[in-house]
Amino acid sequence: MQQVSKPGIFSLAVWLYVGTATATLGIFGEIAPARAASALTRAVISYPNANPRVAPLWIAQDLDFFSKYGIRGDVVFVRNNQTLIAGIAAGDIDVGYTGGATVIGAAAGGMELKMVSAFVSRGRGYLVGRPEIAAPGDLRGKRIGVISIGGAQWMYAMLALEQFGLNAAKDRIQFVVIGDPTALARALEAHLIDATVFTTPSYNSKLIQQGFHMLAELTPAMATTGIVASRSYTQKSSETLESIIKALLEGLTFVLAPANKSQVIKTLMNRFKSSDASLVEQEYADAVKDLEPKPYPSVEGVRNMQRLMQLQNPRLASISPTSLIDSTFIRRLDENGFIGQLRARYGERH
Repeated sequence: MQQVSKPGIFSLAVWLYVGTATATLGIFGEIAPARAASALTRAVISYPNANPRVAPLWIAQDLDFFSKYGIRGDVVFVRNNQTLIAGIAAGDIDVGYTGGATVIGAAAGGMELKMVSAFVSRGRGYLVGRPEIAAPGDLRGKRIGVISIGGAQWMYAMLALEQFGLNAAKDRIQFVVIGDPTALARALEAHLIDATVFTTPSYNSKLIQQGFHMLAELTPAMATTGIVASRSYTQKSSETLESIIKALLEGLTFVLAPANKSQVIKTLMNRFKSSDASLVEQEYADAVKDLEPKPYPSVEGVRNMQRLMQLQNPRLASISPTSLIDSTFIRRLDENGFIGQLRARYGERH
């Protein structure tokens, strides 16, 4: 992807990685009628995490599903949720491909974002411990490595403790901020921490081969991946937003269709710059299990995230999870048959 700077807030704080969809492939690889550039409505869609669950967005970009629905989609990677929120507030970003944490975090600062779909309503995490940690109960008095306090990966760790009846304070379990998953894996190997949670299986398999233990696979209700926009955008640009959602729904349905497995894996390998097809295939399989064919926003998933985030920010307790959700777009596209038509065209999910 080309590295450029964006005007406005981003010229002060961050480099954006921008990829603009240019292909004109339609369903099943057929050539879709090209629209005149002037007829396309420009929209900036941003995402803060690169993982296999971003596949619907990448496919929509690579196959240019956006122009099929009248959108010139500029797909932008930003470094974190805070930058994404700031970009939406400044008007530099129209739509976020992100999760409930972004919406809740924005609400804490007085900004009203809406989650209009939830492509993933249940998270997936893997609790991995050092060789001497044979069971979750062995975590008492130990150190759990996290990317950050209050982030999604920290939430997985908190939910893991809840699942096994553990309490960080009571059981003297210390959270240690280490950094990204690669740094967490190295910290485990160096015995700087005793356990951590990974959200993709690639790190697990390597560590397990070295004698580390996978203590649990976690699938809590968490609205980790979906489509987010400001309340004003959902009202003033509702037609544009619906077109963006249509393109992403087609990307989602494409990813879930068994016939497209090899193409999706190829896309993931290109995005991750990986030559290990078997490892990427494992991550693809996890993503397919997690992605929702009818991605209605999940109140339960947002509520679970809010409950954990308010441990760090008590002001979040006053926010109603239902106020952060707008199901009207997905409901309309479901009830008018659009989602069903996509599924019939591409084939049912795995």
